[in-house]
Amino acid sequence: MQIRPTSTSAVPKRESLITVENSVPSESGSWRRSASREVPIAELQRKFGWADGSWESGLLNAADGASGNGSVSAAEVDAYLARPEDSRFLTSTALQQQRAAMEQKLAGGARSTEVDSFDSDWQDTVARRADLLGGNADGKLSRTELDTYLQDMKEGRVKDTTWLPDQKVAMFESKVAESAGEVDPLRPTGSQGGLSRVKEYMRLSVDDATNVPTFVSYLLSAADIQETPVDVDREKSHFHTDPELGRAGVVDSDYTGTGFDRGHMKPAEDSPTQEAMDESHLLSNVAPQYPDLNRQTWRTLEGAVNDLVEATGGKASIITGNLYLDAQGKPLPPEARETMGANERRIAVPTHQFKTVLLELPNGNLSMFAYMVPNLKDAPTKKADITPFLEASRTSVDRLEELLGQDLYAQLPESVQAKLESDTSARVAFENDSMYEAASLLWPRR
Repeated sequence: MQIRPTSTSAVPKRESLITVENSVPSESGSWRRSASREVPIAELQRKFGWADGSWESGLLNAADGASGNGSVSAAEVDAYLARPEDSRFLTSTALQQQRAAMEQKLAGGARSTEVDSFDSDWQDTVARRADLLGGNADGKLSRTELDTYLQDMKEGRVKDTTWLPDQKVAMFESKVAESAGEVDPLRPTGSQGGLSRVKEYMRLSVDDATNVPTFVSYLLSAADIQETPVDVDREKSHFHTDPELGRAGVVDSDYTGTGFDRGHMKPAEDSPTQEAMDESHLLSNVAPQYPDLNRQTWRTLEGAVNDLVEATGGKASIITGNLYLDAQGKPLPPEARETMGANERRIAVPTHQFKTVLLELPNGNLSMFAYMVPNLKDAPTKKADITPFLEASRTSVDRLEELLGQDLYAQLPESVQAKLESDTSARVAFENDSMYEAASLLWPRR
């Protein structure tokens, strides 16, 4: 397995079609958690089937190490993973930070460095293990030994360290937070209806009346994008029924001959592992989209968000979903919705798909933007037409919350919500010392 090379240098700026210019501080910096409530580890194990010896149980106990009281909060898990001193679990973000520091030390001109001379316990532990696995065990770490160790670790061949993509950690913490009664950045609050499911890489709410998801939420980080192994391949995955939904779940043949594409709500391209790629092909993550919209306009929006997250080095909490509106923008009653499918299980065709993004910059500032895109049969297919079409589809999070009857980012302080959720301009700001003075939400697709 090859690993994509990473770099701490700035990505060259590309010509901007939509410039994003403004953001707000996250105030306390703890905006991801509305509280820090603990849940007994044994209760979490029973609820989610996390057996002793599983990575989930191991992470819970590692996060409880400081207090040792047998209970954990999502905030405790987050704090432990931010400083992985024992090197047992490593997120994509922590991996990049620690590797960069170790590479800087190894770049001093010497071919190798003493294994116990690094800047943290985690780095010293990794250096010792990499030296041992490298074969010579000479008490010194080389760049080759480090690269080999980290690649083996990501492939699951290092028994003492587990790589956890940021996206996977976000869902794990979401389960812990919900069990504690905390408001979570990936779990809207309010009247949702339907079936709520938390997968390994995404959270979704499936409307059993429409057989499409009301929303799908997940975390996308620049670190995950950069750490995704090159052999993660969409062609290896196929659409399949969600086993959690049983006989009620949509099957692939429900779309056959309908003229609609199986439109991903969480994009396949936002998958940091093959496991995540396979999960993105669950039909509970799919809604009917006209082919031109799915393959051109919607994909352009998805790619632009992915590019923006990577270019800024940020993390985005993304919520994507479906709406049924009349010509005046008011909710359609169920009997007025178009449906498709040859089976008794009818699938409602959304009139619009929405996407909201809460972007956290490396400096801690937050930005928010939202789109409500008409699901049109004749959606634009040329770049010159796609950009104005998407610009016209900008909306505010406040407007989407009104239509959904839900609070999409309830964990944010009210003052931050007031500044971000009413804005339709998709703006983000960078500090003067940032790598980027400006960024683009939609760049030319070359």
